[in-house]
Amino acid sequence: MNTRIALLSSLLVAGLIISGCFDEVAGPYDGPDRIGFDTKGGTFTTQVADNAGTIELPTQLVGPQRSSSFEVSVSVQQDSVLRERADTAPDGSDSTVVDTRARPTTAESGDYSVPESFIFPQDTSNVPLEVTIQDAFGPGAPADTTTRVTLRLEPNEQENIEVAENWRYFEVTITNQ
Repeated sequence: MNTRIALLSSLLVAGLIISGCFDEVAGPYDGPDRIGFDTKGGTFTTQVADNAGTIELPTQLVGPQRSSSFEVSVSVQQDSVLRERADTAPDGSDSTVVDTRARPTTAESGDYSVPESFIFPQDTSNVPLEVTIQDAFGPGAPADTTTRVTLRLEPNEQENIEVAENWRYFEVTITNQ
């Protein structure tokens, strides 16, 4: 019995010591207000069928909800967006790595309809962006042909809302089925 109590006490003390070693994260987010896409199925991409009609892409406000509505601009990304970052190899040498942040839109402008902006109503943190997917492929297009629409959120400087850079782009792949 004493051995059990000693073992349980040791485990409890070890747990308290270990949990006391970490910084406690407390309180609300206090950085700048940001807007960004939210993930859909864990990624910033979705695949839809040709002529899917209206689809909804999740967006979110990172920061406190606003007491008044505000507008968010959307654009269609026409070219690749690359990011350079420093990387250290296992041998300790430094190099620059180029990552693709966003791939260009390959769909024709008549294949989709994207609003120039949308409204975040007051007291709201999540708003779906509605995009319409029309008939992107003609009747002779081979099955499993794809095309892409890459969307980009823009900051609202008048409302002092930045874009969360890692959540700026969302890619919609249109598939001919």
